[in-house]
Amino acid sequence: MSDPITGTLLRIFVDEEDRYHGRPLYMAIVDALKDAGFTGATVLKGIEGFGCHKTVHAARTFDMSTNLPILIEVIEEDPRVRAFMPTLRGMIAEGLITLEKIQLIANSRKLEIP
Repeated sequence: MSDPITGTLLRIFVDEEDRYHGRPLYMAIVDALKDAGFTGATVLKGIEGFGCHKTVHAARTFDMSTNLPILIEVIEEDPRVRAFMPTLRGMIAEGLITLEKIQLIANSRKLEIP
């Protein structure tokens, strides 16, 4: 097990129906992260949530809502995350972006951390 390394957890909150150039926003963000050389990203689909418009979106059998919350999580070095922020701002019309300082502990021989 390696010693902890300081990094940044980038969280991007968008809606399932958000689009960027006609395609799902979350897919466009993941592609942009990959193209920028980020180590990885995870997309999580929420089962219920609401945002600034206070409309609750839920995955219930009696609801017809398909606009569920989407969360994209990325762990990376802080300077790389901050350098990517203008790209995100250009892609996201409505949404929330959070940054958290984290301690990264890798328990994998395949993961190379400086």
